[in-house]
Amino acid sequence: NYISLLVHNSIISTKSIKFGQNWVVLRFLLSFNVLRTLLLLLCFGFFFDGFSQREASNWYFGENAGLTFISGQPTPLLDGQLTSVEGCASISDPDGNLLFYTQGTTLWNKNHEVMPNGTDLKGSPSGSQTALIVPNPQDPDIFYVFTTDDALLSDSGQFNGFNYSVVDKTLDNGNGDVVMKNTNLLPVGSEKVTGGLNFATDFYWVITHYENRFYAYRVDENGVNPNPIISIIGPNITNFANGRGSLKIAPNASKLAMTYLINYPRYTSSLFVFDFDVDTGVVSNAIEALGHERVYYGLEFSSDSNKLYASGVHFDSDNRLGEIEVVQFDLEQDDIFSQEITMLNYTNDSNYFVAGALQIGFDKRIYHTLPNTKLSVIKNPNENGVSARPAKNVIDLEGRQATFGLPPFVQSFFETIFTIEHFCLGETTTFTPEEPSTIASISWNFGDPDSGVDNTADTLVGAHMFSGAGMYTVTIDVTYTNASVRRFIEQVEIFASPNVLSQIELVQCDVDGLDDGMTSFNLSEAISIFSNDNEELHTTFHSSEAHAILGHNPINEYTSYDNATPNDILYARVIGDSDCYNIVEIELVVKPMSNLGLYDKLYICDGIVTENSATINLSQVTNQLYKDFGDDIKLFLSQNEALLENEPLLLQNHTFEGFGSHELYFRVEDDTTCAYIGSIELIILEKPDYENVIEAYLCNGTATIEALEGYESYLWSTDSEESQIVVDKEGIYDVVFGIGDCSYVQTIKVLPSPEILVQEITIEDFSKTNSVTIDILKSNGTDKLWFSIDAGSSFQESNTFSNLTPGIYSIMVDNGCTTFEKEIIVGGVQSFFTPNSDRTNERWALLNPEFFPGAKLSIYNRYGKLLKVLNGNDDGWDGTYNNLQMPSDNYWYYLQLADGRQVKGFFALKR
Repeated sequence: NYISLLVHNSIISTKSIKFGQNWVVLRFLLSFNVLRTLLLLLCFGFFFDGFSQREASNWYFGENAGLTFISGQPTPLLDGQLTSVEGCASISDPDGNLLFYTQGTTLWNKNHEVMPNGTDLKGSPSGSQTALIVPNPQDPDIFYVFTTDDALLSDSGQFNGFNYSVVDKTLDNGNGDVVMKNTNLLPVGSEKVTGGLNFATDFYWVITHYENRFYAYRVDENGVNPNPIISIIGPNITNFANGRGSLKIAPNASKLAMTYLINYPRYTSSLFVFDFDVDTGVVSNAIEALGHERVYYGLEFSSDSNKLYASGVHFDSDNRLGEIEVVQFDLEQDDIFSQEITMLNYTNDSNYFVAGALQIGFDKRIYHTLPNTKLSVIKNPNENGVSARPAKNVIDLEGRQATFGLPPFVQSFFETIFTIEHFCLGETTTFTPEEPSTIASISWNFGDPDSGVDNTADTLVGAHMFSGAGMYTVTIDVTYTNASVRRFIEQVEIFASPNVLSQIELVQCDVDGLDDGMTSFNLSEAISIFSNDNEELHTTFHSSEAHAILGHNPINEYTSYDNATPNDILYARVIGDSDCYNIVEIELVVKPMSNLGLYDKLYICDGIVTENSATINLSQVTNQLYKDFGDDIKLFLSQNEALLENEPLLLQNHTFEGFGSHELYFRVEDDTTCAYIGSIELIILEKPDYENVIEAYLCNGTATIEALEGYESYLWSTDSEESQIVVDKEGIYDVVFGIGDCSYVQTIKVLPSPEILVQEITIEDFSKTNSVTIDILKSNGTDKLWFSIDAGSSFQESNTFSNLTPGIYSIMVDNGCTTFEKEIIVGGVQSFFTPNSDRTNERWALLNPEFFPGAKLSIYNRYGKLLKVLNGNDDGWDGTYNNLQMPSDNYWYYLQLADGRQVKGFFALKR
């Protein structure tokens, strides 16, 4: 077509055409006649590729994450070297082969090696749109890498500005080399950049924003024009630290959208839409989204340029962050921001203030990223509301971590100029150009050679019936009336209609007591019958097949539908993961005599009962019902819920409020149909707290044993029906006690009279506060022990006796049936003596020496001089040394007992 236009219209262009590795300027061909020119073109294999859109086929982002769209669907890439918190960019050739990628500071080539001279670019991995790669519109080997500023530099006072570098991909053996780096365009900038194509005159606009100015730079065959078109409009963001956000141009280059994420001094935001003049580069007509309850960040247009999507984080008046949302705005509305539709919603447990980038892909779907190993997607972004088919966290990155950024591209790569309709298998899919008056001809390749029909066409409106469900790459070469040619690629997904049964019965119980075939149905129960385990179905119910086919007059109260006649017929319109549908005929069948009423009374013997509630495990109820009805039973709190299967109770602990008995309703299913509905009365008892086996002891020949009090019935193994009995023999006695159907068993082992085994008697003596402690090793069958130190004249519950004077004591331990007795000695010495011949306290000695044979007592003065050594038979010290009377003073002693004990202390001599 392009060659024929050259011949027919004698069009001579200054554009260069590449033949092998040699560049031939087309105007050079003027020196030849037209025929020779055509022959030369054919010999050199002339092919006009236009803008194939495959330049956006490969993405690298996050922490070594990546996707390739070369097959038409996103497939994980695991070979990326890029690590970035936000910013990244990549570019491929027109056939979809990777060329290079960056995170703003380093360029990696197609072999994932750092490109020569490809370091220290003045972008930043923390920039929201750190880089944009733009091809030279005439030279497919030259690319311009634009890099933006970094808001994190605000504290340093040093800025990167807005720059570009030039890559020649023919160098370094075809792997690319940076031939010019960091050419400055603006000394200070924001983190925003976008680009679009002026197709009519074949050049790109690269646009950035700083403070209150848009800067639009022209990129044509001569390179980057450093003199921008400046438009003073929009928000005036003077704080450099608030430079985060996104800037996107619509794929048809008619509009711009921009967000500013403002987090200082407090969270706020701005979201604007502008008009853009693709011929002049002028930005105009600012429209602002009011009511800034979100911190907006990411932006994206639909491929038809009619929808705008934005990501944002909610914040409140206290500057606290909330959930993250992606919302849709309709650009065809008079008031763009008057209505928004939430597409995706995330909890914000990590308190992110960055809502994640949005980016349209080669498949024309829009992808959303947050830190995760999966991306979210909006599958039909040209459609309104739920028809856009948002899906959260469904694009698996095979373990690689996404962060907050996705690679931006020249937005014109994604432009759609066709309205595409009918995506169901068996339908003819149509492609209608939106402005046919500007188009001279179209060449279609539907990417479906196995269809059995023509896979190509030359009609203005494309039409094709695809051979099967799946993704197809449709290549469209459009020749315009001005003789320019442009290639578009559309990824078209064809869906099979849902695999469902065409006809089913929905059987319901009748609980109103009338055998009239009338009852209430929960029509949603039919879905599980006809769905063939397909969970992604959207179903509406209709009273006629015609309404179901057209989707008209759906039954709104379908969860509580009263059939109009016995064996009423309804129709379900079942839509799968697309707009493709099937019709299911549903016969409403009423089962007579299916109301069991109050079926039984059930005692629950191990509930948790408080003053205001009772808690039980509901599996006890179903276990009882299983015996009569089998295992397909559900429990409900009311008869109507049981009938309509609303809110079935989980088989776990359930708490009933209030006192007394409680009624539960059960529904018995027979192969997904209602068999019976009935109720059961629950009498909930708290399980008694007791030991299954306890011990008792004979005392004085008998033992009184008793069960727990407060129960209706008792039965002992002795046949007694009292709550307690008296026995006179050792042995095992069982008692069954209970209320209603609840009974419990306890075993009592009656043992001989208990003995008391003393482990140790500890005597702390030869001190001012002598004490005795009796440690018991064993005392069977006794709750309490009583202790005496005076042969039973008095008892105490404590096993320690304190402040004892030296002497002889009779220990006794009593458990009510048995006693333990032992005599002990508490040793000591005199605390003073008075050798003054008054015949009182004349000598100082060991008290009770007869109980301490072999004791040796040494006496010292305060200076450590040994004065006297007393043995067990000595009658004490008289206070002299070498027949000299010692003065009144304190003296020390050292006592060595035969059992090895050693005691030190002092005493007083008083005259």
